[in-house]
Amino acid sequence: MIPTQPISLLNTGLPVFLLVALAIVLPRMLLPAGNLSQQALALSVAISAVLLVVSGTVLIAMAYAGAGLAVWAAFLDAKAAITAFFLRLSANMVIVWGPVLALTWLSMAQGVERRKGEAQAKRDAP
Repeated sequence: MIPTQPISLLNTGLPVFLLVALAIVLPRMLLPAGNLSQQALALSVAISAVLLVVSGTVLIAMAYAGAGLAVWAAFLDAKAAITAFFLRLSANMVIVWGPVLALTWLSMAQGVERRKGEAQAKRDAP
């Protein structure tokens, strides 16, 4: 089994920084340009959240492997337990990237409403 590691720049700081950056970039990458649908935006944010949890799992596992722990050997011995261990650690990071994703969603939702208003103004213009 893999022991938990103390918080450090490598096993916590770097993954958190990368996940926060992904929380800003992923929804924008997944949403088509000029989108006028709040539902499409919500779907892109939901997919981003799933991808962030999976990315966090991989990043934390890589950080543990970089610290010299035999992550791959442990995974081969107990796939479900090791996956659950790293998923739990990744889910704990939602407390950091979750608000960033929510603010990104809010910002993008305002952009969708602005584009809707602009499109309506063009239709109504004589």
